[in-house]
This record gives sequence, C-alpha cells and structure tokens, in this order.
Amino acid sequence: MSVVRGSSLRARLSRTLVGLGLVSVLLLAGVNFLVVRTLIDTNVNDQLVTLRNLRKESIELGIEGVLARVSVMASDPGVVKATEDLGGAYSAMDNDIGPTQLADLVASYDAVVARYDEAGVERPPVEELVPDSPAGRYLQYHYVAANPFPIDERDQLTDAGDGTSYSSAHADYHPFLRSLRDSIDATDLLIVGAASDDVIYSASKLVDLGTDTSTGPYRDTGLGTSLTQLQQAAITDAVIVDSRFYLPDSSAPIVHVAATIRADAQVIGAIVVEIPIGALTDIVTADQQWDLLGLGDTGEAYVVGPDLRLRTVPRAWFEDSNRYLRRFTEQGGDQRTVELFEFTGSPVLLQSVDNQAVREAFDGEDFVGVVDNYLGRRTLAATAPLDLPGLDWVVVTEQQTAETNDELGRFLVTIALVLAVLLPILAIVGLYLARMLARPVGPLVDAAGQIAAGDLDAEVPDLGRNELGDLGRQLRTVASQLRDHEQEIAHEEQGIASMLESVLPPTLVTRIRSGEPEIIDQIDTGTVISLTIRGLPVPVGAEQDAVLDLTTRLANELRLLAAEHGVDRIRVGSDRQLFVSGLGEPGPRAEAALAFATAAIRLVDSLGSELGVELSGQIGMTAGQVATGVLGSQQASFGIWGECVGAATTLSAHAAAEILVDRSVIDELDAAAEGWGAGWVVSPFDASSTGAIGFEIEALEVRPVDRSGASSR
Repeated sequence: MSVVRGSSLRARLSRTLVGLGLVSVLLLAGVNFLVVRTLIDTNVNDQLVTLRNLRKESIELGIEGVLARVSVMASDPGVVKATEDLGGAYSAMDNDIGPTQLADLVASYDAVVARYDEAGVERPPVEELVPDSPAGRYLQYHYVAANPFPIDERDQLTDAGDGTSYSSAHADYHPFLRSLRDSIDATDLLIVGAASDDVIYSASKLVDLGTDTSTGPYRDTGLGTSLTQLQQAAITDAVIVDSRFYLPDSSAPIVHVAATIRADAQVIGAIVVEIPIGALTDIVTADQQWDLLGLGDTGEAYVVGPDLRLRTVPRAWFEDSNRYLRRFTEQGGDQRTVELFEFTGSPVLLQSVDNQAVREAFDGEDFVGVVDNYLGRRTLAATAPLDLPGLDWVVVTEQQTAETNDELGRFLVTIALVLAVLLPILAIVGLYLARMLARPVGPLVDAAGQIAAGDLDAEVPDLGRNELGDLGRQLRTVASQLRDHEQEIAHEEQGIASMLESVLPPTLVTRIRSGEPEIIDQIDTGTVISLTIRGLPVPVGAEQDAVLDLTTRLANELRLLAAEHGVDRIRVGSDRQLFVSGLGEPGPRAEAALAFATAAIRLVDSLGSELGVELSGQIGMTAGQVATGVLGSQQASFGIWGECVGAATTLSAHAAAEILVDRSVIDELDAAAEGWGAGWVVSPFDASSTGAIGFEIEALEVRPVDRSGASSR
C-alpha cells in the first residue's frame, strides 16, 4: 500500500508540475507576443529620457565648469601680472612697420581668406583686417606675418627678437599663458587691454592679434559680443557667447568665453578663450562612444540652438559624411549649403532641425515622441531645454524607429527559440521535482527559512548523501560564507570611512556615504589658513626614510590638531598645507582659525625641537567667500577655490612673522568677539623686509601676548 501511494503521489505531482509549467510558458509567450511592441517602445522611451537627462546634466556641468575655470583664470595672479606687463608694454609701444612690411602683412592674409574665395563665401576686405593702431600692426607683423613657424605651430614663437619691452614680457609670460590655453582645450586664449580695447596677446598667434575689438573687423563676432556682454556681467562672472563662425580660427564654429581681469578693484583687461565646437560635441556624445551611451546603431545625441540649427556634430556626419550629404540633398537640401558643409567641415550652424520635439523644448517643455529628424528619418526622440547662462539651447536624444522594429523581430525570434528549448526542459524538470518533493524536506525548509531571516547559526539537518543532503551542506556553507562576508563588509566599511576621512573633510564623509548626489560647486564663507613649513631636510640618500617619517608624523599631528579645533584640512604637501574653518557654518569662524594657527605654529616648533630639526611655520590667513566641491564620481577628492585661497597662500609665502593675516580676518574677529584683541598683538606687515617686490595685499602680523604682557616671538 505504501509503495502504491508513493508512486501515485509522484505521478500526480509530475502531471501537475509539467502541466502548470506548459500552461505558464505558453500563456507567457502569448502575453509577450501581444505586448512586446509596447514593452520595447517603453524601454526605448525610458532609455532616451534617461540619456537625455544625463546629457543635459553633463552639458550644464561642462559649460558651468568652463565658465568657472575662465573666471578663475582671470583672477590668477600670473594672468593679472601678465596683463599689466603686456598691457603696459603695448601702450608704451610707438613702433610701426614700413611699407614693405605692411605689404608682407597684407600678403600673409592670403592663407586666411583663400578658403573663403575658393568657396565663394563672403568675407571682409583684406584692408579691413589690418589693425588700425601702429602697435597692433607691429605686433601682428612680427608675431603672425613674420612668424617662422607653420600656421598651426605659431604658438611656438616665444620671443620675436626685436628687443622691445613687449617681446621681453611676451617671452616671460607666453609659456604660462599657452599652458592655460591647453589646460582648457581651447583653440586660442586672448587678452584684451582695457585701455585700448585691442587684443594685446594671442596664445595661438592668429590674425586677430592687435585688432580693436570694439571697432575692428571682429566687433560683431563672438569676440566682440562677449566683451560687450562682459560689461553688464557681475564682477566675478564669466560670460559665454553662442557658437559663431570665426574667420581667424579657420572659419570654424567657435564658442567665446570671457572674464574680466582686475588688479584690486581696477579693470585692466579681459581674458577670452575660444572653445571649439568639437569640445562641446565630445561632452554631448561622450567622445562618440555611442555604444557606451546605449544608443544602438542609429541613436544619437546633439544640441540645437535658438535658430533651429545644430550646435554639435551629428553621428551621421562622423560615420559617413558623403552619405550624409547625399541624404541631405535627397531631402531637398540645396547644393550651396552642401558646399558650405564642406567648407566649414561640419553641418554645425548650417543644418536646420525643425520639428515638434525641438519646438516644444524651446517652449520650455520636455518632449518624448515620434518625429522626423533633420534628415527625414522617422525617430523616437526625447528633448529638453538646457539651463545655461547666456545660451538658449536644447538637447535632443533620438533613435530611429526602424531599429526598434528590428529589435522587436529579434525579440520574437528569441522567444520562439526559448520556447522550443524550454518546453522539453520543463517536462523533464517537472518529473524530477515530483520525485524530489516526495521526500521529507520540512526540516530543511525550516532551516533555510531561519537563514533567510538572518539566523546564520541555524542548525541544518543532515539528510544523508543525496540531493537534499547536498543542499543541506550547501546551506551550511552559505551560512558560513555569509558570516565571513558580513565581517569583510564591516572591515571594508571601516576602510572606506578611513580612506574618505583622509581626503575629505569629516563634515562631508557622512554625506558622501549616504549617496548625496550633488556636493559640488558650493559657495560658502570660511577662513582659509595656508601653512608653510620651513626647515624640512632635503631627502637625500639614507636620510630619505627619516625625512618621510618626519613629514608623515607632522601631517598626522596637524590633522588631529585641525579636528580638535573644528578646522577642515583641504590639501597636504611636504612643506605646505591648506586648511579652512567655517565650512557649512553661519560664519567663517576666524577665532577658531586663529586658535588653530597659533597651536599649529607651536606644534611645528615643538616637533622640530623634539627631533633635533630647526622647523618653523609661517601662516597666511584670509576670510571671505570660497567655492568648494567634491570632484569625481569613481574617485572622490575635495577641492576649494576662490580669491581667498590665492591670497592666503601668498601671505604664507611672504610671512616674516609666524602669522600674517589680511584685513578681512581682523574684521571678522572684531565682529565675532568683543575684546578679543586683549590677548593678541596686531601690527602692520613690512613687505620690504621679506623682499616681496610688488606685494600689494594689505597684511597684518598677529602675535599672542605672553603672560608678562609682551608679545611672544
């Protein structure tokens, strides 16, 4: 009887499991067949929307980053000094060129305008390209027309060798300014003098050098427009001008970004960088990595301007420009526009993109739907307006509907193959499971439930040397591995926390670990403390390990001291460290910063005495607004920018006394605590005693008063 019952149970289980499996698979296949198109369209929609939002964020962050970097460049002490010296030499220049040199200068324009003439494109007369001022003509002749290097290598000329004070200043500053241009991937970096509105410097040595930006041939280009807009911008803001064709730069579409250069409160000029349209295209397309963006064979992302024309190079042009031109002509494009495509090297500023998706985006609405794209292809498109200062652009992501239909066909073929393989497998598995389920599995299920609930010490029964017994042993192994993993995770969590605390302020570690999405470009107030350590031995030979131990110990003890005073450490070097007080708090906490600075000086002296090394510390402090941010998504690092950082670094480098502050710190101390000065001595800083030629920061020496009432060393 028991054998019959067992056989009957297995039979019933076999029929039930196989039947349920077959019915489930067939129903699932039928449902998938009916709704697969909707599913694919929904997935493509979601993918395009997600990609659109990611590209929108990347473009906005990229443009904002360029504006911030140009603004920082304008406030860089090296740029300010270069503008003063180059501008002074330019204004004092009374040199001019003779008739022969003028003829050579005019002849040099042939290389620039020849392409215009060959393509029949309207251009300014050659005579208008000659600078109006003698100094402009002189510089353009010596640095452009008479430049011995090829046209694409003219920036290699450092000194024209004419013995002028301008050439001397140019030799001093050109390598530095050229490196600034290269650091931002610009095609050129210009400096425009405030006194003359002339371009007094060009890193790439193009034909706009020496021209008047307000009345010259480029007054209505992006160069002149950017300088006009700069007059209405805030003091520290950079401005950006929409892409325009620019004759000096091979007629390519160029985005001009400009910022005011100031010496103290006086405007002495402007810095203008020329960003090629290729740089924006790389941001939008992730360097043309279509597969990485999940765009398949026909998907792409691009930007459209307010004139309904492209602002970035489309994918079709990259893949086959000849086929692009043929398709453009088939869609009714005129031959003249085709010639202009070839003349400028891309469809940017020439290809019209006029459809419902783009127009709704310019009306301020996000769009997802099917439209005809710029080449007449039926596409599923997602668009959105970009939030950029001075730019009215929209971003478009799209994929041809033909590709989504192909995906539908491939999906259905896959479903058919899966069914052909899965149905017999289901029958076999049903029979096998029926036999397995007939055995006593209750204790094993209970143990598995306890482990799933988190009881990793649950007792797993030994069911013998069979499948269920193996499963029981596997459960014990899994429980053991889970315990090991929990310990490893706890250890890794501790390591990650320690690593983050070594590169980020403690106040940001918790926010980073919790996944806060945007901790970047925050404007805050703080007191910047720059510490310069003098007397560190030079690591030579066998002394290298000792010097390394000294610097490591010094860095660790300063970190602990900063934490004790509530000060964040920002940057660490062997002989220079940067701290900031007051981040994330209502005020800059100048009192805490001064207390930390005094303790840091004593710590350096004490450690030097302990190790038999004559160490001394010099500290520069300044208070005000700073920009902070966490850079990078895979490897986070914390940075700080602003005029306060450069000022504090300058003060620490020139401090003859131990602590040198500017007036902003004294004002903050006075405002924060009445009577704080009773414990300190404040005296004017004598810059001449340090040899700091041209030191213009108003600085004060601060020293604590000792118990006898006299100031300490």
